[in-house]
Amino acid sequence: MITAKQTITETFIHLLAEQDFEEVSVKDIVAYAGISRSTFYLHFTDKYELMDAVRSQLNGRLLQIYAEPSDAETINLKICRHVFRYRSFYRQEFSDAGRIHELTSRFAGQLEHVFGDEDLAVFAGWGTIGYLASWVKGGFAMAPQEASDKLMKIIFADWTANLADARERSS
Repeated sequence: MITAKQTITETFIHLLAEQDFEEVSVKDIVAYAGISRSTFYLHFTDKYELMDAVRSQLNGRLLQIYAEPSDAETINLKICRHVFRYRSFYRQEFSDAGRIHELTSRFAGQLEHVFGDEDLAVFAGWGTIGYLASWVKGGFAMAPQEASDKLMKIIFADWTANLADARERSS
């Protein structure tokens, strides 16, 4: 059975698809969810606390994907599907440079456990989140599978060959 807290959270995510965070009100949330204001306030002090809870939940899920045993292709597809599924939230999240930085730092920390190399983790973390932010800001012009395929191509690119080709073209 779905709880009132889940209903509030799902309603909030839905409303983010229609309005910017600043425009969403508690009145909007309770009206759409069909609950009382007192029910909302039993779970959250305001919409900012609700946003923090949603951020913690969804970004936590995103980071957890790397903790699940799987190959890189499956992991990237799961990440792209997650971001697409919660696109209304990630449109808000990736519109704030501070939030991008915070998520990237957490992501790089997660990757350091995977790779065992801080430099590689930082590079991969910033690259992945940067790519996802670009995909989101571009209005999800590609389906999750295509975004994942392109991300895989970037990850496994032979950077030395690409640099040599670029130098040759610029000469």
